[in-house]
Amino acid sequence: MIQRIQTVFLVIATIMIAFTVFFPIAQMVGAADGIIYELGFKGFLVQETGENAAFSTLPLSILISLCLLITVVTIFLYKRRMLQIRLSTFNIILLVGLQGLMFYYIKMAQKAVTADFSFTFFFVFPIVSAILVFLALRAIARDEALVRSLDRLR
Repeated sequence: MIQRIQTVFLVIATIMIAFTVFFPIAQMVGAADGIIYELGFKGFLVQETGENAAFSTLPLSILISLCLLITVVTIFLYKRRMLQIRLSTFNIILLVGLQGLMFYYIKMAQKAVTADFSFTFFFVFPIVSAILVFLALRAIARDEALVRSLDRLR
C-alpha cells in the first residue's frame, strides 16, 4: 500500500540513490596541474571540459541503475510481500557492494592522477539507502506476519 511506512522508506531511498546519478561522489584536485576531476555516474571526468580523464566507470553506472530500478520496483510490489522481502534483501546487498565499489573507484582515481581527493556529501547515500531499505524490510516482514496470524484465526 502506498500509505504504509515501508513505502516512505523506499521512496526516500530511491531519491537518495537518484542523487548519486546526478551529482558527483568525489572531487579531486590534481597535485601537479591543479585540474579538478569529478567521479560520478558518468565516469571519471575533468570538471571543466567534461571529458573522460583516465578510465571508465561503467560497472559503477550499471550498479547504481540496478539499485535504483530494484528500489522502484519494490515500491510497486506492495501486494506481493514475500517478493518485496526478497528484493529488499538483494537490494541491501547491492547497495553495500555499491558503496565498496565507489570507494574502490576513488582509490583507483587517486592513483591514476595523483590527486588530493575529497568525498562529497553524496558518497554516503548508498549506505543510508541500505539502512532505509532494511527498515522497510522490517516493516514489510511485520505486515506479512500480521497477515499470516490473521489467516490462522479464520
